[in-house]
Amino acid sequence: MTLKSGIKGLENIVDIPEGFVLLLGGTPGTGKNAFAMDYLFKGVENGDNCLYISLRSSEKQLKQEAERRGHNPESENVKFQISNDLMRPGSGGTIFEPEKVTEALRRNLNEFEPDRVVIDTITKFLMIFDAEPVQREKLGGITDILKSKQCSTLMLGEVPFSLNGQPSRYEIAEFVVDGVFRLQKVENEQVFDVLKMKGLSYSTHKYKVDITDDYVDVSESFDNSA
Repeated sequence: MTLKSGIKGLENIVDIPEGFVLLLGGTPGTGKNAFAMDYLFKGVENGDNCLYISLRSSEKQLKQEAERRGHNPESENVKFQISNDLMRPGSGGTIFEPEKVTEALRRNLNEFEPDRVVIDTITKFLMIFDAEPVQREKLGGITDILKSKQCSTLMLGEVPFSLNGQPSRYEIAEFVVDGVFRLQKVENEQVFDVLKMKGLSYSTHKYKVDITDDYVDVSESFDNSA
């Protein structure tokens, strides 16, 4: 079945199958969080169980963001897994434990049985590991878990401003997931495009991003060639 994304105009760009693992990459301030919230709560609206795993925000912050966008964070169909539950004390402060991230994911998939998942951000998870082969192995393991449960998943990927235009800090993520979306600043406009969608046809054009408290809209062509 085709996934209802909650993003205006996205279904005209690509039909996303349920169960796909997607990466949404971009620099700070390009709308990743608004995109992720609307994606997640579209599932809640459809009666799906939806899980938001955050490696950087508190539950209060997540709920406030959801409310600001007109969603109900107290719905029984949504669950937030926050970063404090995935950390341990270290010499330089609290640090993430990769095993806790994976264990929490497995536990939530088995107990809560989400249909839709957001991971914010996969970048912070991959930063734990120095070697690219280990990053690929760990990310591949998470992806395999999600796909075994047929979860429709959106991973957020961050890049520094110096790498504007790249989909994520770690290119290995692009090879592991089923599809890659990009948000970037072009000519002072926020722009969305699809870089990869495994086995599917999709528009390769760029689209303007219109973000309000009520919606994220990618309907309007940026390059006037769509």
